[in-house]
Parts: sequence; C-alpha cells; structure tokens
Amino acid sequence: MALIAPPPNIEEIIPKDPTGFSDLMEKSRTPDFQKILQLANYHYMHWHKLRYYRPMPEGVSPEKVWLFLKLGRESNKKNVPYLDKNNNPFSYWVPDSLLKILHEIDLDVGGTIITDRPGSPPPKEEYIVSSLMEEAIASSQLEGATTTRQAAKEMLRSGRKPKDRSEQMILNNWESMKYIRTNRNQKFTPERLLQLHSILTIDTLTNPEEAGRYRTSDDIIVEYNDQTVHKPPLASELKERVESLCNFANHDDEKNWIHPVLKAAIIHFRLAYDHPFTDGNGRTARQLMYWYLLSRKYFLFEYLAISKYFIQSPGRYVRSYLETETDGNDLTYFLLFNLRAIRRAILELRKYIIRKQKEVASANESLKSLKGLNARQKILLHYAIGHPTNMYTFETHKSRHAIVYQTARNDLLSLVKKGFLEKERQGKEFVFFPTRKIMNKLGAGKKV
Repeated sequence: MALIAPPPNIEEIIPKDPTGFSDLMEKSRTPDFQKILQLANYHYMHWHKLRYYRPMPEGVSPEKVWLFLKLGRESNKKNVPYLDKNNNPFSYWVPDSLLKILHEIDLDVGGTIITDRPGSPPPKEEYIVSSLMEEAIASSQLEGATTTRQAAKEMLRSGRKPKDRSEQMILNNWESMKYIRTNRNQKFTPERLLQLHSILTIDTLTNPEEAGRYRTSDDIIVEYNDQTVHKPPLASELKERVESLCNFANHDDEKNWIHPVLKAAIIHFRLAYDHPFTDGNGRTARQLMYWYLLSRKYFLFEYLAISKYFIQSPGRYVRSYLETETDGNDLTYFLLFNLRAIRRAILELRKYIIRKQKEVASANESLKSLKGLNARQKILLHYAIGHPTNMYTFETHKSRHAIVYQTARNDLLSLVKKGFLEKERQGKEFVFFPTRKIMNKLGAGKKV
C-alpha cells in the first residue's frame, strides 16, 4: 500500500459541458464549499487526506473540491529556481497558516528569549552547547543511531571515544554542528559541502572512501518501511546540481526574494532530493538549513534542536517529501512541516527558560539559608547553578578566593561529600563539576 495516494488529474475532473461547469461554479460559492476550501488550505491538505474528509457539500465529490483547491493554489504559487529530475519546476505558496508561523518566528528571532542577566541561566554559551548536543543526537537518531540520549550526552560531555557506529554518528554530528557555527559567515561552496559530509560520515560508512565524495552510482533508492519513496537524479547531474544549490544559498534575488526561513527549508529539501551521497544525505541537508539561517543572522537557531521534533513524527517527515513530489512539486507541504517543527522548538525553548528561571531563583534562595557551607562554597555553588558544564580545580578555587591550597582542597572535597560536586581525574589533577542532582539537593526542581 502506497504511503501517499497520488492526486487525480484535474483536467479529468473539469466538467466537459458548459452546464455542468456552470453548476459547479455555483456550488463553489456556497458557505459549505467555501468552508472546506478554507480549512483544506489552512491545514494544507494533500489529496490523500482530503479524499476522506466528511461531510462534503451536498452533491459535491472530493474530486470537485480538489479541483477548486488546485486552481486556487496554482494561481498563488511562486516558482523557485530548481528543477526536478524530469526538468519540471518546484514551487510554493504561503497560505495564512504558513504566514502566521513565519510571523511568530520573526517575532521570536527579534526578541530576547535567551539572556545573560542574573536569574536567567543557562547563559547563552551554556545553552548553545546543550542545544548543539540535542541536535547532534536527534539528527543521528533520525538516520538510525540507537544510542540513548543519556549515553550520548555523557560521551559528548566527557570527551570519551565512541563505542560503536551509533555513537560515532552522534559525535560526527556534534563536530559538524561546531563546524557550521565556526563557518557561518563563509559562503557555501561545493568544497565546503564535501568537507561537511566528510565530517558527518567519518568512520560510519560501509565504504570509508565515500566520505566527502559524490555518489557515482545511479543504483540508489530511498526507502521507508520497506517501500521505495524516492529515486534521486542521475549521478552525472550532481556536480551541476550542487553548484546550483550553492549559488541559490549564497545569493538572495531581490526581485524574487524568498523569506530566509522558507529558503532554509528549501535548501534542506534540495539536498535531500538530489541525494548526492551514498549515505548521510538527511544529516547533511539538516545541517545546511542551520548554516543558512545562521548566515542570515537568525542566531536564535543556535538554541534550537529542530531534529528532536522531526524524530517525534518520522513518518510525517517522510510524507512531507512525498506530498511535495506527488502534487506537482508543491514545496508548501515540506515548508509547513519544517516551520511547525521550528515553532515547536521555539515554544519549548521559551518554556525551558521560564522553568530554569524559577528553578535558579528557588535554588539561590535555598542556598542563602543552607547550613554547613562557608561563604566561598556558596559563591561557587551560586555560579555552578547557572553554569552547569563548568569545571573547577583546587588551583582555580585557590586563586579566586586568595586562599591556601589546603583550604581550597577542603572546600571542594567537602562539596563532593555533600553531593554538590563530582570529582574526576584528568591527567595529573582532579577536576570538579556540578552534579546532575544539584538542583534537587537545593530543593529547586527535578532536572538540571
């Protein structure tokens, strides 16, 4: 059974006789008919959903409603400079639902969700690191990595070597996210794309030599649930297609301007559709979306782990590609899925910051009255609450408070004994970092 039912040919739905067409036009003006059209466009229904929608206006079939939907969408669509493997153009429309999400994203990008003011931890850099980890993990899990989130974060935080292919995929995604962040202001080139793919796939491919190289075979299919869902363009076209993609990303056409968030999602689609590599195309496509948005000053996206919301609906993610391909290359389906995931990520970020503000305020209040700690220890814990990934040593504590080594040693070891810090040997010295339960111990929440 196909994942997506292809839409009917609208030319076969149009009434052939003038009377029949006139009757249909009259029915299309009724409130019930207009209600269905508005609802279908707001949710941007594909035919495979619309065909089951009930109730339909009396005497009107789903095919007739689809006819009017398509006529309206066709009149509003805007082509993008990109052709499919059969040289047909891709296009999109911005219905009200999509416009609303774009507006909300722009408001958040221009706002101050993340701040460095007291009482608003984690600070920007701390949250960026955490978000990059989340994205690296989720993007890898979308491609089949089976490592748990907890084990993956432990690996990334400790710096230990990956134990298996799944952990290697996550580490590669982590390194590539840092690469994107470092090169955000650089123009994208085919060479940088190959370098990015090499970082993403090192030590994870069946044939290691394919890392950072275009595929040379046309015997490539994309499957989902044992069904073929996509056969990409010919390998001989890849060089030209990648150059076109880079040109599209590097230049914003003022006469045919595309909103940056929409353009980022289109870049995501293009790379995945072209499928220039034997493996790692999805991960690379999602990284390009981040790179483009950061290059266009959408810095909020440093804090968003968007793939976490893709992985919650992997079937819907795949269907957004299929809906686009089966309905005349209409990218609106794919754009809506991406923007809804982005919006969810922003809303979760906002909730997280509010929760953290409350936890930190509560923890700092508890800290003031906590018995058995000296002033130096309270200062360290106050800082650690807002900087959960920072590490401390006997020497840093000694220098910070101008105390002797033995006093610094006693302070930190006492905090370890009380469960506020953990101790780990790195080289010849011990390092200390906040425990994951520090907020619990201060009665400020269940999570750090």
